[in-house]
Amino acid sequence: MLVQDVMLTKLFTVTPETTLPEALRLTGQRGVRHLPVLDGNRLVGILSDRDLKRAMASPATSLEAHELTYLLDRLCVAEIMTRAVITIGPTSPIEDAARLMVLEKIGALPVTDGDRLLGLVTETDVLRLFVRALGAGEPSTRLDVGLGNRPHALAEVVQTVGAAGAEISSLVTLASEGGYKEVIVRVRTINPAPVVWALQARGFTARETRRG
Repeated sequence: MLVQDVMLTKLFTVTPETTLPEALRLTGQRGVRHLPVLDGNRLVGILSDRDLKRAMASPATSLEAHELTYLLDRLCVAEIMTRAVITIGPTSPIEDAARLMVLEKIGALPVTDGDRLLGLVTETDVLRLFVRALGAGEPSTRLDVGLGNRPHALAEVVQTVGAAGAEISSLVTLASEGGYKEVIVRVRTINPAPVVWALQARGFTARETRRG
């Protein structure tokens, strides 16, 4: 799955001259947390809800309320936006986008071709894809199967599940920092006991978890 397959393409944007109240109204009315900032067709920054909150005056300020309102009404996006924008290309794997967001502690990545904005991929998009990959959106039973360090263990698990008469709806492998591997298998059955017994008979640790 590539970034272009999950990115948002219908975007709400602002310009560097957009005022703080206008940006706040846009995020509130549209329910968005990130606004790309465009100068013409060129991406020059990004405005997040975190930037907006930071721009709001501290309760400890000595300014009068009317003075505060006067200043905030004239504050422009250019003065509060994040200029060093971290971007990603449309043909990058979605896991690269997820890794960047985790490393940089950000909630969205503009998708660009040079300076041209193509879309936006957010942590919500990544989480939605994660749910799909785990098969949590369909009736099934989840099994956690420990693979250990056995060679060809994954192929053996797949064969064992099939031989037990169950159909696999999704399969995701995970590895711990120590190298221990585990596979999350979702099978289309409400009675996974025969599958669990078959896996255990082959020497795998297998446990049924909450059914979806």
